[in-house]
Amino acid sequence: MKSINIQSILITFLVFVFILAGLAMNFKNQMTHMEKILEHLDEEVDETRTSVERLLKKKNLTVGTVQKGSEQPQVELGVTEYDFGVISKKDGIVSTNFAVSNVGKTALTIGDITTSCGCTSAEISAASVKPGGNAVLTVNFDPNFHEEPKGRFSRSVFVPTNDPENEELEFTIFVEIKD
Repeated sequence: MKSINIQSILITFLVFVFILAGLAMNFKNQMTHMEKILEHLDEEVDETRTSVERLLKKKNLTVGTVQKGSEQPQVELGVTEYDFGVISKKDGIVSTNFAVSNVGKTALTIGDITTSCGCTSAEISAASVKPGGNAVLTVNFDPNFHEEPKGRFSRSVFVPTNDPENEELEFTIFVEIKD
């Protein structure tokens, strides 16, 4: 009779240990998920802060301050936004191109390109664009870089130039991710 009670107690104890282990594992998974969410929210806060700082630093430019024929570079852009629509994580990185033209009289110099988030990268085909010349800005978005928000969202690419009327160009991509 004593051995049955000890066996029952031992089985009950082992069941209890397994239940606690399962709860601990579930708690750990939930904590990992919460850490990812907090990390992403931290990135969103940084992105918003960067956008606000950029807006505060932008000059109030008036149209026509550079006279036609003056010896200045002058950016001409076609499209500055692109919508990838709904993409799948399994398909990986998506890319698009934007044209950057110099219709000015001197070389257009492109500075260090930055993006609003680590999931977005960009490179330009030429750091200097001759008068009458063109460059291609390639923007890449990685849907697997980190947890992204639900629904349609945007990311920005910032391109500094020596055009006095367009000291910083902004290109925007839109995307929605399905699992």
